[in-house]
Amino acid sequence: MWRQISSTIRPWERGRRARMLFGCRRAVSQSGGGTGRSRENHTPRGPMSIRQEILGIPDALRATLTGRPEFEGLIRRTRLGDGPIFVVGSGSSYILGLTGVYAFEGLLGQPVVARPALDFRNYSASVLDARSVVLAVSQSGESTETIEAARAARSRGSTVLALTGSPTNSLAKMAAGVFLVRAGEESEVRIKSVVCHQAALGYIAVLAARILKRPQPEVEALVEEFERLPAQAEWVLTHLQDAARSLASGLRGLPRLCVVGLGSYYPAALQWALLLKTLNKIHVESLQPSEFGCSLDRAGSDTGVVLVSGSRCRPRKAIYQLINQPRKIKAQLFSVTDVNDRELAAQSSVAVLLPALSEIVGSTLAHTLLDWTAYEIGGP
Repeated sequence: MWRQISSTIRPWERGRRARMLFGCRRAVSQSGGGTGRSRENHTPRGPMSIRQEILGIPDALRATLTGRPEFEGLIRRTRLGDGPIFVVGSGSSYILGLTGVYAFEGLLGQPVVARPALDFRNYSASVLDARSVVLAVSQSGESTETIEAARAARSRGSTVLALTGSPTNSLAKMAAGVFLVRAGEESEVRIKSVVCHQAALGYIAVLAARILKRPQPEVEALVEEFERLPAQAEWVLTHLQDAARSLASGLRGLPRLCVVGLGSYYPAALQWALLLKTLNKIHVESLQPSEFGCSLDRAGSDTGVVLVSGSRCRPRKAIYQLINQPRKIKAQLFSVTDVNDRELAAQSSVAVLLPALSEIVGSTLAHTLLDWTAYEIGGP
């Protein structure tokens, strides 16, 4: 038996309901318990500033997505060539680069290589030439490793583009073009910035597919999804706070916590693990989807496994076959997915269901919900 909690739905939902489902198998208490010189990792100021920053994500997304004309202009001016697009960054910005891999390869059909900036400078720069394109990602624009990687690429005659939060920072000044992320004022944890950089990378890939490839209804649908994303993020932060609070209650105090993100949700899961460590000093094991089955077999009842996915996520069938195998699973399975993913929800102790979206947009919405859950785990 399942108990479901529904909320008032806004017009953009078009009749669909986002719910949280509670599995009766396990009761959920409401009172539970890069390396180098990168500047991408920060120290939090306090819980109230974190709360305000997360609630500011929708406005930050609106401001960032208004950069569409500038994004499209820079895409038209850039020759991508035939080789791979390199995406480099340090710390959390490197994880953001993984979003670019899923988005650009999936939409443009062009290979993308994401490398930590230090590794890129020491191992990958030698393969660059004048036809190469390097997208350097740095929220602050002052990461020493990323700047050095960009400088190495430029010395090879490559086109260096920057995805960053200011047009005047060091990285922006040395780049041939800047994709500007307008996250606004934020704490040193840069929660808004991470979400907006993730959204911007996906949006740039969608716009590039729209400009450089033949018209496709699927791409136009993605453009519309991105236009609705700020309102949907606002809805999630308004109507699913209780859902996030219950998820946090189920996770709080577990001796072992693992998170698995499928497809485009994988970078969001990695970012959440970093945020939990930063805000709450909680160690979270970030698993590759290929590691999920073995980890589930070894996990005991004191382990919580959070699976982040969506009904339109490409790798989901293989993973769900593991969950549905007739074997005794001792770990507590939690999930963040969407309203059409009943299969995963039915197997979860707690499932938070978001609006059904494409992978590329849905992963940003899931990221927003996970950020609020991290805040709730720490408590006000």
